[in-house]
Amino acid sequence: MSGIVNYAFDKLKSTLDENCEGNNISKSERVLSVVAGGFILGMGLKSLLKRPMTAISGVTLGGALIYRGVTGYCAVKDTFDSKKAEATVIEHRYFVK
Repeated sequence: MSGIVNYAFDKLKSTLDENCEGNNISKSERVLSVVAGGFILGMGLKSLLKRPMTAISGVTLGGALIYRGVTGYCAVKDTFDSKKAEATVIEHRYFVK
């Protein structure tokens, strides 16, 4: 039984790595995003009837984390990591007598 589970996990991992073209997060971040997203999504679904507004935000955040982990792309990280052209600041000093 354990051999089948390991084979399925390895197959899934290799398929995800091959299909992701624009990876900007590491494998450990991907795994952590999926696990944390699954937990947050589950807690949001569990409390959907008791606290609907909190649950909707949890479902949204959990789904976004799962999407981030499965695709391997994070738009927020891409925005902050992008190299922008450096601006040259020229300082002018005026002396008044």
